[in-house]
Amino acid sequence: MNFHARRVTLPAITPLCLPKRVIKVYSEDNTSRAVEVPSDITARDICQLFILKNHCIDDHSWTLFEQIPHMSIERTIEDHESVMEVQSGWGMDSHCCLYFRKNYAKYEFFKKPLDFFPEHMVSISSETNGIMNHSQLIQTFLSSSSCPEIHGFLHAKEHGRKSWKKFYFVLRRSGLYFSNKGTSKEPRHLQFIAEFSDSDVYTLLSGKKVYGAPTDYGFCVKVIQCRDFQPLSVFRLQSVLTFCTDFIISLTVILNYTGLQQSRSVLPMVL
Repeated sequence: MNFHARRVTLPAITPLCLPKRVIKVYSEDNTSRAVEVPSDITARDICQLFILKNHCIDDHSWTLFEQIPHMSIERTIEDHESVMEVQSGWGMDSHCCLYFRKNYAKYEFFKKPLDFFPEHMVSISSETNGIMNHSQLIQTFLSSSSCPEIHGFLHAKEHGRKSWKKFYFVLRRSGLYFSNKGTSKEPRHLQFIAEFSDSDVYTLLSGKKVYGAPTDYGFCVKVIQCRDFQPLSVFRLQSVLTFCTDFIISLTVILNYTGLQQSRSVLPMVL
């Protein structure tokens, strides 16, 4: 028996090289800059890159925005999001763009959560029997996969109509609903509007001018890959912050919990 080992030459291991792409990013003064980046780059990576290139002070307020000019809407791209995945949802003739600018309210929710959840707009689920106070409710929301129920009045514009109507909306873990009977939350009176797993939340840039909204404080829930949406409007900026913040955080919690990552469509509203 031959005990001499046979020499085997293993192939050289080449490092993984991710393909690169060139993206264009606009600044606050509308000047643009094209940079070559790896395909797995995140929004936070882009912000760090431009902070270094532009010699900016990193005060944690620099943000990457997705703007869709022909719809006059934009949204904050979350730090963890893949920029390439965002761009993959753009149409060839959409003229969508990325903006690098400051958003001082970017992390305000984590600093002052109670400001985003006024007591008259927050409800505890029946499972808690109403024994939690407002502060405990927020803490529970931040430390688990559950979320409190947000409710309030929004103005909505129905498809094909010019006028806006006031409806009572309810935001739950399962999605966004409106009541077709006053402020009733009974299942038979709640009509489904949008869910979290395939939606993004955008703010209206010119609610009054473009959509004829009663106020400029508006947002829309854009379903992935859909170009259609229904705008919502609000009377107070705090209301829009409450609905948008809770929707975005609930969306993030649910996506992180289920591991879902899908493509994009739209639904507009005004408080």
